[in-house]
Amino acid sequence: MADEETTPMQGELAITRTGDKLRLARETAGLSLADVATRTRITQRHLEAIENSDFSGLPGRTYVTGFARAYARAVGLPEVEVGAAVRRELEEDEYGARPAYEAYEPTDPARLPTARLTWTLVIVALVLVSAYGVWRFLSVEPDEALIAAQNQAAEASEAPEAATPATKTGSAGTAGAVAANAPVVLTGISEVWIGFDDAQGKTENWRTLDPGETYQVPPAYIEQFTLRTSIPQALKVTVGGRDVGAIGPADTLVKGVSLKPADLIARAEGSAGTAPTTTPAAPKTER
Repeated sequence: MADEETTPMQGELAITRTGDKLRLARETAGLSLADVATRTRITQRHLEAIENSDFSGLPGRTYVTGFARAYARAVGLPEVEVGAAVRRELEEDEYGARPAYEAYEPTDPARLPTARLTWTLVIVALVLVSAYGVWRFLSVEPDEALIAAQNQAAEASEAPEAATPATKTGSAGTAGAVAANAPVVLTGISEVWIGFDDAQGKTENWRTLDPGETYQVPPAYIEQFTLRTSIPQALKVTVGGRDVGAIGPADTLVKGVSLKPADLIARAEGSAGTAPTTTPAAPKTER
């Protein structure tokens, strides 16, 4: 029965791309793009780009897989398989964009490459391999980034008590020990979108952080706005140089995170004050 349902009718195109499968699942569920946008908090134009497998219009590689997985959850498809399929398509697109290699077939001994040319080609190949390794390291997947953040939090929790005497007084004492003007710094572990919401939950300002890029939150933002992001595992938050750990589950929309130093430290210590202090407005589709 599954083969009959996925077999295209006469005159239709075969469903070979992940975007086609997502669109078919949406239509089978009787959902519109607006419905999926409401469920996933992803704009319709990004959803259309995913359905058309036009990944060039999306913010970056991390967002392509994250958006596709969220789409899959909304229409009842296995998100892990969809994410893996999208990554394969991205790699295929990158490979197809490379110039075709034409083999060199010498027909005359005089045309054989010299020893100097051979060594030059070997060195160039080594440089390309090293560059690819660096690129793979910098383009760490969200799940790997979350593991790294969790390891950092575990190491911090295992530090000797003598190194953190303020924790003996409880979370409230620790939060009080942090200066009210301690710098709050956001660092991208991988490419990550962040937004700043006002008291009504409306996103007034936003920006994208590249891997390794840091952004010190202005004092005015700390007092007036709360933080939101849809890839919390790709964002590192520090207060006065101290890592407060992950601010939410992986690939989940997190919003209403207070940027005040005391609240962030309380969140890191696991106190009751970790919940956002502002109450967002009724849910609305972000566009």
